[in-house]
Amino acid sequence: MNKRPVLVIDDDPRSCELVTALLTKVGFRVLSAADGPSGIKLAREAHPAVILLDMVLPGIDGISICQRLKQDPVLGDIPVVGITASADLTYTGKAFRAGAEFFLPKPFRTANLSHVVKLALESTQRRTRVPHHRRHPRFQAGVAVRCLVDAEANKTREVVGTTSNVSLGGLLLLLPEKLEPGTVLGLRLGLPESTIPAEGKVIWQNPRLMADGRLLHGIQLLGFGGDAGLVGYRRYLSQISTDRAV
Repeated sequence: MNKRPVLVIDDDPRSCELVTALLTKVGFRVLSAADGPSGIKLAREAHPAVILLDMVLPGIDGISICQRLKQDPVLGDIPVVGITASADLTYTGKAFRAGAEFFLPKPFRTANLSHVVKLALESTQRRTRVPHHRRHPRFQAGVAVRCLVDAEANKTREVVGTTSNVSLGGLLLLLPEKLEPGTVLGLRLGLPESTIPAEGKVIWQNPRLMADGRLLHGIQLLGFGGDAGLVGYRRYLSQISTDRAV
């Protein structure tokens, strides 16, 4: 049992009950609040390890609540997982820009939910060990990515996609087929100056098809093909940041 609870801020009672049941079953203690202000109040009282925050809330919406949480000197380091049942796919980018570290579409799959919460807990533990840990900024960018997926008989197959969002910690990746959470990928990032090898893991995938028929996946970057790859990727992110600031 984790000592610090998981807090769910969601105005849908059935969703709260489902999340509570799923997470309690795998050993988490769960608290819930039906709106943003009461969720912030409960977060200050309980100081949860992770906050699951619905993006569509009555009164003050989830985006604004996420911004308030991240600006709060006491609550700002608690990882936020944005959640929504809305068909509006722009909520993903809005949630990350507001400060959410993860995003998970409804309806939940048990494996997806527990995996993302565990990743968020690991994030909390790393911040406890390294108090001045800085979150990775995210940028909208379309980078061609070749994904190498393990297949049968020790062979790999290639799935080609495009990013919609990039950061030092991960990618939002549009792919023509579904890859299950937990799948480890060999990646080839097609940056303007060079192709950089990396390794990643699928954290979640949105079952809703995009307009072009592709599926959105959340990819955690696990490492790069040597120091040169990391330096090249950092340089690319720095250039994007500089261009956006001009």
